[in-house]
Amino acid sequence: MEIFSKGITTFCRTVVGALFVVSGLIKSNDALGFMYKLQEYFEPGALNMDFLTPYALEVAVFICMGEILLGVALLLGAMPKVTTVLTTAMMLFFTWLTWYTATCDPFGMKEMVGPDGAMITIANQCVLECGCFGNAIPLTPIQSFYKDLILLVLVFPMLIAAFRNKITLNDPQTSIIIYTGALVMTFLFGYLILDWNFPTLYLVLLLLAAGIVRKRVTHPALEGIMCAAIVVVIVVVQITTLNHLPLKDYRPYAVGESIIENRMFADELGLVAPVYATEYLFKNIHTGEESVVLSSDYLKLWNDSTFTSTYELVTYDGAEVKISDGYEPRILDFQMINEIGDDITDSVLANTGYTFLHISKDLEVTNGEGQDEMNALASAVEDMGISFYGLTNVGYDQNEDFRHQFQAPYEFLTCDQTELKIVIRSNPGLVLIKDGVVIEKWAWRDIPAFEDLNLNLYLK
Repeated sequence: MEIFSKGITTFCRTVVGALFVVSGLIKSNDALGFMYKLQEYFEPGALNMDFLTPYALEVAVFICMGEILLGVALLLGAMPKVTTVLTTAMMLFFTWLTWYTATCDPFGMKEMVGPDGAMITIANQCVLECGCFGNAIPLTPIQSFYKDLILLVLVFPMLIAAFRNKITLNDPQTSIIIYTGALVMTFLFGYLILDWNFPTLYLVLLLLAAGIVRKRVTHPALEGIMCAAIVVVIVVVQITTLNHLPLKDYRPYAVGESIIENRMFADELGLVAPVYATEYLFKNIHTGEESVVLSSDYLKLWNDSTFTSTYELVTYDGAEVKISDGYEPRILDFQMINEIGDDITDSVLANTGYTFLHISKDLEVTNGEGQDEMNALASAVEDMGISFYGLTNVGYDQNEDFRHQFQAPYEFLTCDQTELKIVIRSNPGLVLIKDGVVIEKWAWRDIPAFEDLNLNLYLK
C-alpha cells in the first residue's frame, strides 16, 4: 500500500510539475499577451478589479514566475508543504475562475457600485478564452475548466503526502524517475502540440540550476537557495522576451504566416463556414408559456398551421448562437486606412516586392523609441524602391504631428489598436512582409541597420 501511495504521488508530481512549467513558460514567453488577457478579466463587466489594470504586467509576470517555480519545486520535492499548499491554492483559484468564465452569460447584466457610490447595472463582459496556454493552445472556458478539474484531482494526493511527510527533496532514484518522466512529457507536449522544442531545454536548464546548487551548497537553507537559482533562470528568459519578442509566436502574424490567407473567409478557401442562428421568442397563446425557436428551425415552422395557431411572436431580437462549427478567418480587423479614409490594405498586401511596416499600438507613449533607426532604414530601402509605412492606432493628424516631429520619411496609416497588439509584441516594432507573407519581425531595440540586413534573404 505504501509503495502504491508513493507511486501515485510520484506520478502526480511529475505530471503537474511538468504542466506547470510548460504552462508558465508559454505565458512567460508572451507576457504582454497574458497581460492583455488579465486586463480583460480586470474590466468592470468581468471581475471588476479595474484597480489592478495599471499593474497588469507585473501581475502577469508574477503569475508566470510563480507557476514555473511551483512546477520545478514539485519535481524537486523542495519545500513540500509550502509548495503543495500554494499549488492547491492556485488550482482552486483557477478552477473557480474558469468555472466563472465558462458560466458567464454574455447577454446578462450585473450590479456594481459606481464611482459615486450608487448602484449601477452594466452588461457582463465575458472572457472568451482563458489564456492558460496563451495563443499556443486556445482553450474555451469550459475546456479550461475541465482541464483545471483534472489537475485539481492530481494536486490533492501531493498535498496529503506532503503533510504526512512523505515528500522530501529527491533522492537520486526518485530524481531519475521524476526528471525522466517530466522531460519525456515536456518533449512530447512540445513536439506534438506546441511545435516548439525549447520547453524541454528550458526544463533542463531549470533542473540543472537547482542541481548545481544542491551539489555545491551545504547551507541549511539549501532548498531556498535552489529556488533562488531557478528564479534566476526564469528572470533571464522573462527579461529577454519582454525586451525583445516572444521566442515562439503563435499569432496569425507570425513569421511565415500569410496575412492575405489569414484574412480570407471560408468560402474563399473552399472550406465549411460556421453556421449561426438567431433565437426567436414565442409565447403559447393558450398557456402563456414562452419558448425559444432558432431562426433556422423557424424556416420550417412559419407556415405550419398547428404552430401558428398555438404560438405568437414575442420578439425576433434574440441572441445569435452558433449551431455548427466551421472555419473562421484568423484575422478580422487588420486595416490600413490612409489620410482620406480609404482602406488600402489589399493593395499593400498585393505588393509583389518587400514592404516594411513600422507598427505602433500606442504612438503617444513610444517617445520616438527606435525612430532614428527606423528613419535610416526607411531612407535606405526606399531608395531601392522598397515600400515603408507606419501603421499606428491614431488618426491622420496625430500621425502627421509625429511624422514631422521625428522627421519620418514615410507615410503613416491607421489601424485598430487591438489588432496592432496582435501584430507584434513591441511598441514600436518593425515587420517585413513580401507577397502578403511575414518575412521577419523586430522589436524597436533590434531594428537592423541597412548594411546589417541579409540582402540575399530580404532584398532580392
